[in-house]
Amino acid sequence: MSISDIFRTNVRKEHHLALILMLCLVIALPAWAGPGDAPGSASRLSSDFEQLVDRYLCDVRGVGCSLPADMSAASFARRIEVQQAVLADLENIDRGTLTLEQDIDWRFLRGILKANIRAESEVQRWRQDPRLYVFTNGIIFKIQSDHRHPDERGRGLVADLQTLRARLQNAEENLTQYIPNWLVYANARIDGTVTVMQEHVPAFADRLESGLRDELRREADLTVVALGRFRDFVNEEWTERPQGDFRIGADLYNYLHEHRHQIPAAHIELERISRGERGFSRVPDYYDWGWKQYQIVEDHLERKAAMMDPDKTWKEIIRETKSLHPFNEQLVYEGIWLSRKTRDWTIENDLVTIPWDDDDQLMVASDPSMAASQWWGYGPGYLPAGHMSKKMAWPVIPIQPEWPAELAEENLTEKDWSFYYAIGPHEAYPGHHLMRLYQHRNERPLRRWEKSYSDQGWCYYVEWELTPRPEYGFFPAEMQDRYELEILRLKLWRMGRVIIDAGLHTGRLTWEEAVDVESERTGFVRRGAEINIDGIAGGGTNTAAPTIGYFQWMLLREDYYSKMRELDQKGTLKDFHDRIYKIGFIPVELVREQLMADLEKQYRPEWRR
Repeated sequence: MSISDIFRTNVRKEHHLALILMLCLVIALPAWAGPGDAPGSASRLSSDFEQLVDRYLCDVRGVGCSLPADMSAASFARRIEVQQAVLADLENIDRGTLTLEQDIDWRFLRGILKANIRAESEVQRWRQDPRLYVFTNGIIFKIQSDHRHPDERGRGLVADLQTLRARLQNAEENLTQYIPNWLVYANARIDGTVTVMQEHVPAFADRLESGLRDELRREADLTVVALGRFRDFVNEEWTERPQGDFRIGADLYNYLHEHRHQIPAAHIELERISRGERGFSRVPDYYDWGWKQYQIVEDHLERKAAMMDPDKTWKEIIRETKSLHPFNEQLVYEGIWLSRKTRDWTIENDLVTIPWDDDDQLMVASDPSMAASQWWGYGPGYLPAGHMSKKMAWPVIPIQPEWPAELAEENLTEKDWSFYYAIGPHEAYPGHHLMRLYQHRNERPLRRWEKSYSDQGWCYYVEWELTPRPEYGFFPAEMQDRYELEILRLKLWRMGRVIIDAGLHTGRLTWEEAVDVESERTGFVRRGAEINIDGIAGGGTNTAAPTIGYFQWMLLREDYYSKMRELDQKGTLKDFHDRIYKIGFIPVELVREQLMADLEKQYRPEWRR
């Protein structure tokens, strides 16, 4: 609505003069009338905050500067000290000098620091988990990317392999606590990395100039030897060290929710959207709430299955659907095809603005280094600076030749067409990939480099609320019901992960009980369940928070429409989505604050009230 329209419709003629006089007064007010706009000391303090953000990004995240590559005990101690110093300076910032966006970033950063300091001080995963030191995420994509000249990428790989070997040496000194549950997958991670060193790195080296080719091959051979030594250490020496506990405990669990995710455990209020109820449900306990939501989804799943075939259970129908799956050799190609389909689908349905061209297309590749320690793959992410820029990678986990036929078939069954269709928009458009494209261009440096687990909750929103809608036409019409059933199963799985996350880390569930929830109750094959539980055990809150985030996003969407009605505006789904992507995927309650302020500022400026 234009200013003239506002005057015509909302203001009586006799008030025009008064409004004009008020406007003149607003214009004439000194600069210090609004927060964050003060000259002199206030501006300096505001600038101090931005410098503090830059310091955090450099000294903790390594953005724009080089951090020590070692993973010694001393380096972990220094990291805590650096974060404590940043937090102390952050607390001394006068928040009254900050703009709204700066104040939101202040709270976001404070939550990150408080969570990191306490978790890194108390849990110390670097003393427990061998897999932290065999982290090769990105090597396959550095090899397969065409973003930089092969020789440039080759020199980067030489440095990467040298760093990996240094970290393996650190590991033998650091790993003072033995976690029995992690032994199998530590060996799996080592074996997968050896495969990459023996097959993929030498094949890439053949493309390089002769001197660099020989150097990279030599580094790969040295890394294979180092990995063999590390395997011996893990299986012979590590297993003899005192046994530790992966659980973080109820107190720290709730603390991380409150600070890292900004979801206070004592007063979580979530709309029970799954059952279509209005009103709110107070949640005193994540574990109990998880079971409540699990039952709601399970009931929905059973009703859906009964409508499709009253003589079959939902598990029987799911098994029928999953018997149709791509072959191992097709997985990467299907991922590429699906990522492109999701982009076209997002544009055709006008779900969110995509202002970039195909140069930003998602890169899909097969990554054998994770084959034995991941079941499906893992979400897209930016590769380190110097290897790729805006490009993102979506790893697909291939079947390994040494796997028995039964295990290979189980894995492919879980990667059937229904799963691909369900997960495609989640991973590509309008999910993780598009979110990262927006994040990469966010004007706020902290939001450009940091995100919360609300981003995963948003992808659940995409997966559960947008993908299955028949009017959007993403699923093949003849498979609509079957694929909707798979969506519900995945939702059940995610609710089960809340139970497992909270149950494992607060002592409500044993490891075996957690595996049973995921395999027997949710219907996943046991090997996949064991691998998933292994990942949850190494985190704590990171699998519960996204599911809660989904409910928060749904509530925020309802609040957006309510606010637009209050402002006499017509809200649209695309407008809501566009605003969220531009704000960034920080904790939902912080997004809410900025969203509502932005709407007020746009549609009800101060002088019009």
